[in-house]
Amino acid sequence: MNKSLLVTRPNDDCTTNYLSFWSLSVIDEAKRKGFDIYDLFAKKANRKDFDSYLRFQKPDILFLNGHGNEKTVTGFAGETLLISSKKKPVKNTIIYARSCSAATILGSKLISWGAKAFIGYIREFIFGYTQSKITRPLEDSLARLFLEPSNLVVTTILKSHKVSEAVERSKEMMYQNFKKMISATATYKERYSASWLWSNIKNQVLYGDMDAVV
Repeated sequence: MNKSLLVTRPNDDCTTNYLSFWSLSVIDEAKRKGFDIYDLFAKKANRKDFDSYLRFQKPDILFLNGHGNEKTVTGFAGETLLISSKKKPVKNTIIYARSCSAATILGSKLISWGAKAFIGYIREFIFGYTQSKITRPLEDSLARLFLEPSNLVVTTILKSHKVSEAVERSKEMMYQNFKKMISATATYKERYSASWLWSNIKNQVLYGDMDAVV
């Protein structure tokens, strides 16, 4: 039986559209590794479809892209997909929430509900972008500095590495990018947004089994 990846990709505003496009390389890697992929793109990132895939497909990896806060992660048009007050069937799942603040309360709840591991952020997940690249997010070199390291969390897990190694690799790439962004050769936009990347480094956390693999 193939392992599986469930990814949510709402795209109803600039932020979620960027995350959606930048998730495509993760999906491609999952295909190369032979994973079954459940791609909840655009309006499919709704609570009904999300709940159905969780219940009946029981994905090994759950990759969440969307807005959030301490207790929730949302899908298309701000519809709540996960909330700390309502238990979901996440037993034995490894979860990465590319969403603001979800690690503050929701992350530990997911572990209590049986998730193997949760990776997320205890404060905002922030990335810079270039106004002229809004319609072409994958060509945005500024966004790449933020979103490529965050993708590395999932692509590392897809390669059967431990979740602790996934976090370590992601943070190392963020740190290397941060050093570029404060160097003498950095652009004004890179220097201006460097503190946002540093915030992501500090606020990315791992809960649950640090040795978990798929």
